[in-house]
Amino acid sequence: MTSKLVVNSIEADTGISSVSFASSISLSSSSVFHLGDAGINIGADTNISRIGNGVLGFNINGTEKARIDTNGTITATSFVGSGANLTGIDATSIKHTNGDVRAQATASGVNITGNLGIGNTTTAGRNAGVSTATGSIIYNTSDNKLQVYNGTEWLNIKTLLNTFGVSYLVIGGGGAGGGNYRAGGGGAGAYLTNWNNENQGGGQTTGAAFTVDPNGATTFAVEVGSGGSPNAQSAGGAGGQSRFAGFVADGGGGGGRYESAAPAYSGNGAGGGGGGHNNGSETNGGGSGTYGYNAGNGSGSGSYQCGGGGGGAGGAGITGYNSSDNGLSGDGGAALASTITGNSVLRAGGGGAGAYGGGNNFPLGGGGGAGTGKFNYSGANNGAAATANTGSGGGGSPGDNTATGGAGGSGVVILRYDSSVTATYTSGVTYTTAVVGGDKVDTITSTSNNSQTVTFS
Repeated sequence: MTSKLVVNSIEADTGISSVSFASSISLSSSSVFHLGDAGINIGADTNISRIGNGVLGFNINGTEKARIDTNGTITATSFVGSGANLTGIDATSIKHTNGDVRAQATASGVNITGNLGIGNTTTAGRNAGVSTATGSIIYNTSDNKLQVYNGTEWLNIKTLLNTFGVSYLVIGGGGAGGGNYRAGGGGAGAYLTNWNNENQGGGQTTGAAFTVDPNGATTFAVEVGSGGSPNAQSAGGAGGQSRFAGFVADGGGGGGRYESAAPAYSGNGAGGGGGGHNNGSETNGGGSGTYGYNAGNGSGSGSYQCGGGGGGAGGAGITGYNSSDNGLSGDGGAALASTITGNSVLRAGGGGAGAYGGGNNFPLGGGGGAGTGKFNYSGANNGAAATANTGSGGGGSPGDNTATGGAGGSGVVILRYDSSVTATYTSGVTYTTAVVGGDKVDTITSTSNNSQTVTFS
């Protein structure tokens, strides 16, 4: 027996909150079952509802998991499965919600439009990883380094700047002090730098910037000039030339011997002081170039028997007779300080002169390792040598006629550049490298010849 209930409408009444059916409800092919926007619940945790005009939502435990919009687009929180039976999907691209393609697979790889993000972590977080896959890449915020795992350890990935600057300090070798009696001090080598707006020798403002383009020239000449050699009974020898790329620092001039002018100086550093006279006119110092100061003249009187001080990078040498203060007579010209190595260091001072009798009883070098002057003699009293790799002048000898001046200090080349850059030197270069902040600092102390180079990469 078949039963049926025909109802035109069911209206809400007091006390009726729901209508339950023990079996299914069948509708004719032309009938429609109407529900409110809240939709229909299936069990205690699943709901299908009308989210908006033409939008159907599928919700589990009160959270939307998927929806179908008026265009037939399905949006879901995740997709599981191979997708082998799906059609109409572009498997070669990843798109932004605005439809723009952000990643496109090609036969040779994947083209990315926009930024590619890499996960950030600390060293502790990185090391806490379990079974890290070979080839994994992270950005380590503890070291501020991009790193890759090679299967056994994490290695830093080197990134090279598009272009980078190199700061330099280039100083020529210092001149030797003169020999024989009351000789002049040696002059300082030329002093060139572009570091931190510091002044160059001779009162010049800081040098030109130097930029390396990895796609252009990356190999440059380097040379360190020797210090001037002293000569018995005669003028001191000039220092050798130092250079980096096109920046050339000539060596300083040698100091003059007894009663003689210093050797004429045509370089771009400082000349040596003139030799002191026993009785006559002052003798000329060697002059100076662009990156050094003048040397002092030798004294012209037997009452003030003192050579002239060598010129320095930071100041002029003092004449053998300084009438305002004889205690300064024959002092070398001042050195210059640079902080390119991370500390303030004086270099390129003029050598002090030799003296005796009424001359200054202790002519000083100009600092920065310059040779100090000496006073009086009993037998040969040689001038004091300058410190190596300062470019400072050697001291002049006070006597006797067999005495020699002090040797000039050899020059130096110091280069400072970003620590991400590598500098490779040819085999004839002697140098040390230090790390100062985020920079490498190379101090080049000698080169075997003038064909040595540095290559940046």
